[in-house]
Amino acid sequence: NGDISPELDRFWSTLPQSMLTLFQAISGGISWVECLDPLSDLGWWQVGLFIGYIAFVHFAVLNILTGVFCQNAIENAAHDQELVAQQMLAEKQMYVRDMQSLFNEFDTDRSGSVTIAEFMDHLDDENIQAYFDSLELDTSDV
Repeated sequence: NGDISPELDRFWSTLPQSMLTLFQAISGGISWVECLDPLSDLGWWQVGLFIGYIAFVHFAVLNILTGVFCQNAIENAAHDQELVAQQMLAEKQMYVRDMQSLFNEFDTDRSGSVTIAEFMDHLDDENIQAYFDSLELDTSDV
């Protein structure tokens, strides 16, 4: 037909060609202006429909990608918090075991409790002082 511009025929002549044009327009294969200009010859509602399609697809895709990214970040942060909590609990258990072992060494009479005298006898030991220093406990206050 002689009334149809070559650009309109190129982008919008058949359903498959129109679908390809729409795909190319949202994926960066062609400029919006290239395929929008021929539509303006047909009327404003075709232009509006095309712009509405582009806007919907871009916002829908961006929202989905943003949602997936945020959900992934939230899951990773929760996983990191769980790992930190597990690590802190494991360290606490290790310190408790070490302290129990240390106080068992202090209990020279094997009574099951450490007297002040037994505790004070071991505070002069450099190894004990170094261990308490590693726990950031100051033995000079005792």
